[in-house]
Amino acid sequence: MHEVPRLGALTAAQAVILTRVASSVTAKFWSTARLGWSAAFFILALAGARPAHAQDPQQLFQQADEAQQRGDTELAVHKYREIIGLHPEMIAARANLGIALVTLGRFDEAIEQYRAALKLAPGDPILHLDLALAWYKQGDFGSAVAELEKARRLQPDNRQALYLLADCYLRLGKNAEAVKLLEPAYQAHPDDRAVDYALGTALIRDGQVKKGEQVIDRILKDGDTAQANLLLGAAKLTAGDGKGAAETIRLALDRDPQLPGGWSLYGRALVKGGDNEGAKTAFERAVQADSNDFDANFHYGRLLRLRGDNARAAPYLGRALRLRPESLSARFQVGALNLALGKLDSAQKDLEQVARESPDFQEVHVQLAALYYRLNRKEDGERERQIVLRLNQKARQEGPQPEP
Repeated sequence: MHEVPRLGALTAAQAVILTRVASSVTAKFWSTARLGWSAAFFILALAGARPAHAQDPQQLFQQADEAQQRGDTELAVHKYREIIGLHPEMIAARANLGIALVTLGRFDEAIEQYRAALKLAPGDPILHLDLALAWYKQGDFGSAVAELEKARRLQPDNRQALYLLADCYLRLGKNAEAVKLLEPAYQAHPDDRAVDYALGTALIRDGQVKKGEQVIDRILKDGDTAQANLLLGAAKLTAGDGKGAAETIRLALDRDPQLPGGWSLYGRALVKGGDNEGAKTAFERAVQADSNDFDANFHYGRLLRLRGDNARAAPYLGRALRLRPESLSARFQVGALNLALGKLDSAQKDLEQVARESPDFQEVHVQLAALYYRLNRKEDGERERQIVLRLNQKARQEGPQPEP
């Protein structure tokens, strides 16, 4: 299936993003920047109200903070919950608890704590950023976008929010939104390579290859880097040069095998050149590197389905659709997979939705015809067969129509 290649996260900028975002959500940040205000407010508000034998909340917080900083996260969670049980209005405890829960991979619980903290401090941009990061780590990029947009409205100059929002737009395939977001920062901060890589990625994926190449030229002033080669490879792939793209991307990966988004893009270039076996290996490696990479999950699952390995394809295609629910390409693949697995009701729902939203996509009508015949709906099957014949004639006259 044809989709504009994506570079996954912000290529080399991803490391910058994660480092800078992480610096805003460490326990040290909260225990110093937030505790000063929150604990003081808390202690003043409850002065004289604490039972004689109750533990000092400041002492509890210090114990939790120390446990968190030495890596005893479970103990920290226990201590923060103890504080919140006594004093649910303590924002710093909820924020630190959210951080600890994210560290443990307990994202739903972390999200609950951040939401509770935001009810107490709805105008706090860092809380919105932290909630966004929890959604991001869970792979719910749409929810992350909503919080990041709030954070940027409250604090327009927050660079962590800018980087992470750009990455979410890219992961969701919202390339035009990423361009609009990043262009002002590109003009204002000519030395910010994180912005350069993200904008170059967004422009190329949006089909604005010439503008993307201008951004690449600026990056190349730092030398012939792996990241620059990755963007050049993406530009070649968008232009239809699969072989040239694969060679250029391979150079980038030889220099940096851990390059975010590199293996996924390499797999797409290999598919374009007809090397499906090599592509399968590349996509498998991409999924291992980033389980929330839409392209890696989508294309790896698609190749497995086309080989008839439906059981192995199912989790990858299912994850691709969860990562990008609006993707008709992913929905079609899931529908075709369910048809092959005999899950006819689910297949019908997905395939009919794709046909409604992309009526000129020939393959969906092929699948629907097969589905209806299996359901003994002969009239519907014949209707779909006639649509296939009509679209086939149209393709001979005008060329094949792009898939959704």
